[in-house]
Amino acid sequence: MEKVNAEVFLKVVETGSFKKAADLLNYTQAGVSYIINAMEEEYGLKLFYREHGGVRLNENGKELLPLIRQLDRDEHFIREKINAIKGLSSGTVRVSTFNSVYIRWLPGILRCFEEKHPGIRVEVISCEDNIENERMIFSREVDCGFLVGRPSLEIESIDLAEDALMAAVSTDHPFAERSAFPLNELPAHPYIMISFDKSDFYDLLFQPGTGPNTKYVADNEFAAMAMVSQGLGISVFSRLLLSDPVFPVCCLPFDPPVTRTLGIGTRSMKTCTAAAREFIRCAESWIHQHT
Repeated sequence: MEKVNAEVFLKVVETGSFKKAADLLNYTQAGVSYIINAMEEEYGLKLFYREHGGVRLNENGKELLPLIRQLDRDEHFIREKINAIKGLSSGTVRVSTFNSVYIRWLPGILRCFEEKHPGIRVEVISCEDNIENERMIFSREVDCGFLVGRPSLEIESIDLAEDALMAAVSTDHPFAERSAFPLNELPAHPYIMISFDKSDFYDLLFQPGTGPNTKYVADNEFAAMAMVSQGLGISVFSRLLLSDPVFPVCCLPFDPPVTRTLGIGTRSMKTCTAAAREFIRCAESWIHQHT
């Protein structure tokens, strides 16, 4: 009975109209009419009275209605089972991320995802290098990953939020009491570089031909923040990371403001696993609710 479409049949019964059923199901009216005609041809029975104001079940249709409802429930069960096989009830999602997202966003996203899909294990790969994050997503070493800015590789990405870059100075720094850090004065101050910083990061902060007055290089953001707190220099972090700094520093927005886009991406939404798609949707929903 390959021409039986329980969902369309039940929607026509519910609405009493081919047109209304088509609108609700995103079909054409002709498409719904064809499906019902094909079902009647398959059964060898007429199922509806066609009337000027719409359609209604005849006695044949009424007798088959409970069976078609059961068929619709069975089809839904089969779809759920297929989704489970594809990864919505078990399996692993590999996600790449970086410190600020890992600390401020990911715990909430993981809790939300676990509530919906408790059988799926999430493996988190921490990588501060945005170029390397892109490469892992592109090569499918991870199912999806958080990104900064527009990807340079062929990756499907979704923008999640704008994140300001901020200057961090020690509490006794001359600028500590200011409301903002003048962007044009950044090259004049001793700078604590973070080793994974890339030139595209500095393109947002420095005019062409200028750059940071690097005094120290730290291999992670928290080490750099600790050095800032001791007055060894200034550094730049995302507002997301500085929302609750772990060391005593003063956080100043730049004048003029400098922002970057945070997003999440996968190689292809069509070919990634169902679990990865669900994780991306969950991340997007959680962030929109909490930022």
